Order: sequence, then C-alpha cells, then structure tokens
Amino acid sequence: ASRCVRVRASTACSETPETSYGAAAVDLVRASARAALEQAAIPASRLDLLELHDAFSVEELLYSEAIGVCEPGEGAAYLLRGDSQIGGRCAINASGGLIGMGHPLGPTGIGQIAEITRQLRGEAGDRQHEGAGWGMAHMIGLGSVAIAHVLSRATA
Repeated sequence: ASRCVRVRASTACSETPETSYGAAAVDLVRASARAALEQAAIPASRLDLLELHDAFSVEELLYSEAIGVCEPGEGAAYLLRGDSQIGGRCAINASGGLIGMGHPLGPTGIGQIAEITRQLRGEAGDRQHEGAGWGMAHMIGLGSVAIAHVLSRATA
C-alpha cells in the first residue's frame, strides 16, 4: 500500500477566444488547473510537486502563476527564492521538464505522470522532493488543449 498512488483528478479543457493578445495559453492553463484542483478538492498551495509544460523557459514562470502555486507576477521571485526547486515549497519540473526530456511531444504527459508517481513513492533518487504527498501533471497539446491530473499518495 505504501507504493499506491491515487489519481484524485483528471481534467481536459479546450482553448477559448483570447481575452487579450497572447493570453490564450495562460487562460487555458488557469482554467484546466482550476478544474483539476476543484475536482481533487485541494488548493494549489497543497501541491508539493508540479510537472508543467515548459517547451520555452518563460512558461514555468507564467504557468506556475496561472496554476496558483505562486501569486500573479511572483513567478520569477518564486524561482529566485528557491521555492520551485527540489526541497523548496513546490518542486516544479523535478524531472528536468520538457526541455530536459527533449520535448518528445506525445510521450511527454506519460513522462510527467511517471515522475510524479516516482516522487510520491519516494523512488526518485537524486531528484527526490522529500515528503511529497500531492502532485500535478499539467500538459498543453499544440496550444489548443490542456490536460491536468492531480495525484497523491494513498495516505495523503
């Protein structure tokens, strides 16, 4: 039972018309993450791990704010304080993220789920974020769809 990981939420959202130029992806991330967190019945502040779409380095800053692990406009400060590092408040892309994985397109989401599962089981080796109980895997598909899964240890 100690290796058991539960899927607490699984959501999908489609892109809607932009509220302002360039905002569609951020709006999509915000809506899909909010739906997953509501389904899991937890606030973003409860996440210990976040694997998110970072095909471009700025996406970690934008999407960590949109998901709610830090306040709007605080993404860079969150990163600079070390809050997004392994051992920080919420480890973001402990796996190395899409850039570290070589952005393999289709299998990227599976890689995110595998990383969250390893982390929650305490089997991530040098990448282990100690005490991880809750994680989110969040993926954007070609800019028009977003998928979010919230996983937890069975005892969380």
